[in-house]
Amino acid sequence: MKRAQLSQRIVDVSPEQKAAREVVKLIRKLRWIGLEREARELQTALNEFPSDKRASVLAGPHSTD
Repeated sequence: MKRAQLSQRIVDVSPEQKAAREVVKLIRKLRWIGLEREARELQTALNEFPSDKRASVLAGPHSTD
């Protein structure tokens, strides 16, 4: 029953916020596999997003898949 309630939730997420979240996910994966330079380049690009649309790279340990 809880699953049905969650599927009916409406979440207002702008395309910019979705894109920022995907970039953050990619940055975390790049760091996880040891590609720090590429991750830094993407983080620099992420900093160009407006602050209200930007996602955070800071997070605790969790699965990246």
